[in-house]
Formats: sequence, structure tokens, C-alpha cells
Amino acid sequence: MRRRQFITLLGGAAAWPVAARGQAKRARVGWFTVAPHPYIEGFRRGMRELGWIEGENLLLEQTYADGHPERLAGLAVVLARVPYDLVVVSGSDAVEAVRAAIQSIPIVAVSSTLGLGGSLARSAGNLSGIALLFDEVAAKWPELLVEIVPRLQRVGVLFDPSPSALRQSEAVDTTTAKLGKTLIALRISNVDTIAAALERARSEKVDGLVFISSPIFTANAGRIAELVQGIGLPAIYEARVLVERGGLISYGPDLNEAFRRAASYADRILKGAKPADLPIERPTRFQLVINLRTAKALGLDVPPMLLARADEVIE
Repeated sequence: MRRRQFITLLGGAAAWPVAARGQAKRARVGWFTVAPHPYIEGFRRGMRELGWIEGENLLLEQTYADGHPERLAGLAVVLARVPYDLVVVSGSDAVEAVRAAIQSIPIVAVSSTLGLGGSLARSAGNLSGIALLFDEVAAKWPELLVEIVPRLQRVGVLFDPSPSALRQSEAVDTTTAKLGKTLIALRISNVDTIAAALERARSEKVDGLVFISSPIFTANAGRIAELVQGIGLPAIYEARVLVERGGLISYGPDLNEAFRRAASYADRILKGAKPADLPIERPTRFQLVINLRTAKALGLDVPPMLLARADEVIE
């Protein structure tokens, strides 16, 4: 949903739709993140498994910032005025925006910042959900990249301005220093600055790239893979979708499964549970995916031990 559509929706918010069968009210759920990403399908699948069918007893309304984090705070303020039964939010910058703007609507979050500075066993206030642990996973990315590209010396790190991205970048920096490599920070401000950041990587003579986790990157997986292929650099990413589109390697939690699990939170809250009574979950499945076609195009021989550890190899 774009902003114009969202404002129009707000104007008619007083009229709640009802289910086609009987007079039971549909659950009205908001979906909010910086850019459209494919894991909404994992959430939808989880909801269907629990008996929530769009068009019957579920209305899922999407709001995005079109890849511009600077728009999130204003959109969250507008979102707070819509009488949702629940808001599902992903990405640490979007989570921070709804934390500040929404106090009376239950929130299910999927984010690396969830649970930081508090207890995973018990959430606080009107928010609970899935802690993605990218802050911990990030330390592995330079190690895996060096394993697949032993000659690598200069590591370019692309990251957005989100709270989680800064922490992940610090973890990558620490590991890179331990490996005796040089880190080149390539910060983007929004989706429109990705191409310029990659051109800077080329000019800085970077040997390989680490993409910090971000909905901006997963939402633009195909374009990013094309740009990275254009500068001929190996890169590691957060998620399988980027490797499917031509990226070299990814390592991180199974995001489809994480968002499917988020549906169980939504189900319980819609049936009367309070977010503060629902423990924050951690992912249990992590995926290492390698694209052999891309490795061949880059002239890389993937170590057999690394291939043996992979959960999936794309040939």
C-alpha cells in the first residue's frame, strides 16, 4: 500500500468489514516495513494454517516506506490512527517507529533488536515477536566470505541507517579485524543510494562484499544481484532469496519460517492473549546457501568442506 492509498483507507476507517459468513468481524491486521519483502508469504501461510483466510476472516493491509527509512516515523504516526486489531512489523527501524507511535494496538515484531536490553522470556507493553539474532550471525559473514575467497583483503560492508544495522556492522568490523582484513564501510541512506555505494566499492578496490541484513536488500534482491554481478565481486547476504537471484552465498535464520512463526503470535493475540505475556522467540533454523553458478562465473572454487556444510547448493 502506498501512502495515498493509506490516507484514503484512514478516512474510511470507522466502517469495519464483516465476514462473508455470519456477522463475525474480520480481524484487521496492519503489515508495516520499510519495503515490500517476500516473507509476507511465510506469514500468510502461517495464518492460513491457523484458520485465518484473507477475504473471509482476515484483512491484511500493507504499508511501506518505499525503501526510504526516513519516512517510517511519519507513516507510523498515521498507522496508529487506524483501528487495527494488530500490527505486524519487521526491520529494526520500522520497529522503532511503531514503538514510538503506537501504544494501544498490539504489535508483533520480527527484528534483530527485539529483546535487547531486556528479557527474552517476557516482552514489555504491547509488543512481542521473533528476535532474528542477526547481531550474532553477522560475525560469521566475513569468516564465510574469506573461506570462499581466500585471497580477499579488503571487505566492503553495505548497511542502512537502522539500529540493528549499526550493531551488525560493528560485529563484522570486529571479525574482519581479527582476520587481518581491511573493512570499507559503505553506508546507504535509502534504496536510491545502493548503486552509488557499489560504485564506491569498485573505486575503493574492494575484494568482496558483506550485505548487512535489511528489508531494503531483500526487497530489491534481483536488482542488487545484477549490480553486484556488474562489478564482478563476490558477496555474502542475509537470506536465501538473494542467492536465488544470483548472489554468491547467504547465511542466516530461515526467514520464511520466522514469519510463519510470527503468525502464531498474531493468532494468539487475536484470540485474546496480551503481547506482554508471550515470550520472545529465537530462530531455531539457520541456512547456509551457495550458488555454484555464480561461483563459477567469478572464477571461484568453493571448498568441499564448505559445500558439505551448505543446507542448499544452487547449480
